[in-house]
Amino acid sequence: MQIGLIEILQGSFSLAFVMISVIIAVRILIKYFEYKSTELLLVGITWIGLSTPWWPDSINLILFLTTNTILPVEANFIIGTSGMPFFLLVWLKAFTDLVYKEKQRIILLCFFILGIVFEIIFFYFLFTDPSLIGTFETPFLVVYGIYIEIFLVIFLLVVLITGVLFGKQSMKTENPEIKIKGKFLIVAFILFAIGGFLDSTFPDLFILARIILVISAISFYFGFMLPNWIKEKLT
Repeated sequence: MQIGLIEILQGSFSLAFVMISVIIAVRILIKYFEYKSTELLLVGITWIGLSTPWWPDSINLILFLTTNTILPVEANFIIGTSGMPFFLLVWLKAFTDLVYKEKQRIILLCFFILGIVFEIIFFYFLFTDPSLIGTFETPFLVVYGIYIEIFLVIFLLVVLITGVLFGKQSMKTENPEIKIKGKFLIVAFILFAIGGFLDSTFPDLFILARIILVISAISFYFGFMLPNWIKEKLT
């Protein structure tokens, strides 16, 4: 199997983003056990979920460098795509616990139904004709079919809109620390949407896209677990 420098770089930047995202998510989850806050549990799971589209690249890079093999096409899609509806629901649960609580049931029900429809179509295509989900031009570059592209647009828009609303809600408080966290969250979700859009639409910009994603992950962490050195400088 021949993989060039560009493919190695794509896999490497994906692996960097995934590793940073997992470290951040684990740190948030550890705080859940310390504070017993369901919010921290949900957002920790959310950020792991938001990084899953880049997991297949990371795994393929490790497999290629160690065994000169890559994941089967079906495994790539299952790992990177099939879990998105679930993680979107987890995020919407966290979001509606704090914002639009009165509309939580209808919001979660609508996206639960959307997720079920997505999974039915996804697994039907997976077992009948995986090319309808997408085709791999390289082990690190997939061109998704229109069905997945539509869902990805919905996914990114929902994450962006709810993330910004979540951050704005935090900024309404009189507490300066929470206001700063709200600003970091708004930055995190905007950058995630930009990075995800660039990565899926303009693959030649993968380095820029994944640097933006790494910054978004760090901003997300600061939005929930603001370090003391930042508090001292900004408050």
